[in-house]
Amino acid sequence: MSRRKQKRSFSQVVLWGLSVLMVLSMVISLVVVALPGPAEPVPTAPPTWTPRPTASPFPSPSATEPVVGPAVPTATVTATVPLELAPPLEPTPPTPTPAAAVTVARVAAATATATASPTAVPSLTFAVAGDSRHNPEIYGRVLAAVAASGSEFLVHTGDLVDKGTEDQWQTFEQSMGGFPLPFYPVPGNHDGLGGELDGYLAHSRAPAAHYSLDKGPLHLVMADTHNGGVSAAELAWMRNDLSGTAQPIKMVFMHHPPFDPDGTDHIMAYGNESVMDLMVEMAVDYVFVGHIHAYAHGERDGVSYYITGGAGAPLYAGDHPQAVHHYLLVTVQGQDVTVEMIQV
Repeated sequence: MSRRKQKRSFSQVVLWGLSVLMVLSMVISLVVVALPGPAEPVPTAPPTWTPRPTASPFPSPSATEPVVGPAVPTATVTATVPLELAPPLEPTPPTPTPAAAVTVARVAAATATATASPTAVPSLTFAVAGDSRHNPEIYGRVLAAVAASGSEFLVHTGDLVDKGTEDQWQTFEQSMGGFPLPFYPVPGNHDGLGGELDGYLAHSRAPAAHYSLDKGPLHLVMADTHNGGVSAAELAWMRNDLSGTAQPIKMVFMHHPPFDPDGTDHIMAYGNESVMDLMVEMAVDYVFVGHIHAYAHGERDGVSYYITGGAGAPLYAGDHPQAVHHYLLVTVQGQDVTVEMIQV
């Protein structure tokens, strides 16, 4: 009798232990399922400013500013939530105010109105220069003057170097050493070696042959005419870009002028009328160009054209009365724009 009881007791212990193990295994499985898995990596948006393949001694513009290609407007949808209005309050009878108190209040209000300062109008100042090839000494004077002028950035209208060779680009980068402002160039006909812009893109800090960016109320378009004029593809890119901006002031920068206010034929080889028609169609306010080694200003169909090619290249004194080494200082006050030629 006692042996049979001992066998039953041992079997019961084994069964009990197995039951406990099964329960523990189920609990552990449930806990593992409930725990959160590893976090999914957050994708990184590609930069809009193309990184340069080589380092440069002068500062690059902000990574969020330029847009290579046409800007794509983004629609913002705001949901409207109905509000529960409180019941109207019973009108409270006015409390009589002594006449002396009314007089003091009116005098105080009048004084506050008279002494209130006017609302400050936002302002922006930047510089434009072009055709710095041939003379690093004069270009150095231009850079020093721009850096001391209160400008926020510098736009270069092309012909940064003479023939686009690697040693000339190295010299250009040395000349830019220590320049403290963001730098936005467009390519000129001397910047492409054999018509190619590899050296220009590697050393000029431009993100592409053409690009655009916004500064304050300005939309700035940097167009490519380095082959001598405006192609149909470039014209289509400009139209697409300009039609996608809501900025109140539009400015276009390129190397070749569509016309010369001083009357010479040293202008675009093709696309002149098309680009001027586009400026009117897209309500562009200002066009800045280089190529002519002088300063000139003219208007066509309500668009202001400025030629600035005096940052170091040999001057065209014979046909241009203002053939001097210079840069332009552009000041934007609200929506008022002034352009001043600064001789160096």
